[in-house]
Amino acid sequence: MRSIRSYLVTVLIALLTLTSFLAALQGYRHSSEQAGRMFDEDLQVLAASLLDLYQEAPSAAPALLPSDVYQSGLNAVQVFRHGQLIYRNHSAPARPIDVASGFSEQNFLGQRWRTYRIEDAASGLTVISAQPLHGRQNLADEVVLASIYPVVLSLPLQVLLIWWVVSRGLQPLRRLAEQLSAKKADDLSPLTLDEATAATNLQQTGTVPRELVPVLHTTNHLFARLRLAFEREKRFAADVAHELRTPLSVLQVQLFNAEQRWLEAKLPVDELSALKGGVERMSHLIEQILLLNRTNPEQFHARLQTLDLAEVCRTQIVELYPKFEQKQQDISLIGDDSIMLMGDAFALPLLVRNLLGNANKYTPEGGAIQLQLSQIGNDSVQLTVADSGPGIAADEYDKVFQRFYRVGGDRQSETGSGLGLAICQEIARLHQGQLQLGRSVLGGLQVTVALPLQQSVTFSQVDLTAVPYGSPAAQQSREV
Repeated sequence: MRSIRSYLVTVLIALLTLTSFLAALQGYRHSSEQAGRMFDEDLQVLAASLLDLYQEAPSAAPALLPSDVYQSGLNAVQVFRHGQLIYRNHSAPARPIDVASGFSEQNFLGQRWRTYRIEDAASGLTVISAQPLHGRQNLADEVVLASIYPVVLSLPLQVLLIWWVVSRGLQPLRRLAEQLSAKKADDLSPLTLDEATAATNLQQTGTVPRELVPVLHTTNHLFARLRLAFEREKRFAADVAHELRTPLSVLQVQLFNAEQRWLEAKLPVDELSALKGGVERMSHLIEQILLLNRTNPEQFHARLQTLDLAEVCRTQIVELYPKFEQKQQDISLIGDDSIMLMGDAFALPLLVRNLLGNANKYTPEGGAIQLQLSQIGNDSVQLTVADSGPGIAADEYDKVFQRFYRVGGDRQSETGSGLGLAICQEIARLHQGQLQLGRSVLGGLQVTVALPLQQSVTFSQVDLTAVPYGSPAAQQSREV
């Protein structure tokens, strides 16, 4: 999006330049006209003064006009008595200048001249004064440009002043944006006018820009609605946990008691086993939905901290080891003893747990599961979980990340909710990482998770459309 400051500065500079140019053009034209009138007045005064001299002392007039009088290179002068040339200066031609009375223009001596002719019938005197147009124009340009130069030379200073004024004027908006950006993900407290005044550095006047008042009111109203929505969602999650977990736990206990009684009565328990599997699946589904809700970006309130990913993996293997032992599976951890990275203490263990749980679930008895950690350079780590299970067809790699999608649908024997890999992908995205599926060397599925060691943004700044680590969009987000 285009910057408001750049837009305002560009428009104001363009308008200033345009108005200055138009004003300079109009001033040039007006000043040129004024200069032309002044030069014409000089011609009139020169001609009238010569006519007066020759009228007052007709016989001595030539003596009163020594050779250096009116010898300016700009003016040409000719004086006639009864049609006979009695005086001319060195700028005037030797032949009479044939012009009409008053002002006119004439060509002689290889250039264009502005001429003025005055006659006195009583004395028979005729005086012609002339100025070269080129010289007049040069002098006029010098006078006009001398007044225009300061305006032109001040344009860079005006541009800097415009930039400073616009930046100063937008400073309250920028600081308000900084205050909003500094809010944590779980901070939905309203902005007060006092806070906005302090943020905009307007303590001296004790006022808030009127343009920011509706912005503050609208933002606070949005915060209030979001806070209510999040509180309703939290209450809903708590209600789901309480209302569903409790009856399911009671149902599981009753099914266990019923199964024991049916066994004592030597009755078939096949129907009870199917019912028990359905209850377990429903319980697992509820747990996964609640976990998925916790990993949503808009609900993700955990703070980053330094974690040892190797220790996280070892802990999850220990916790899940009874399941591996139950199916006689060979679980191994390969890699460095310690890999430190910035992550969330709840999300990363959940990521490892879900990946190991999926491997345990779909790997047959006596199979092998391998968890490998490797640091790539100085900025990322790669976590790989490989198993010897049936794997997933390549055309279903994208589908398994969809919520509630299960490979094979209800035909598979293993219970599940179809949320495990969706949760793993969401956690990887929250950490600006990337999750990929492939074929493992053990013959089954291989899940590879690439995570950055250092996070350049906090969770409160993660966009709801979190991008994978290493993608161009992620590179741009790290540069902001």
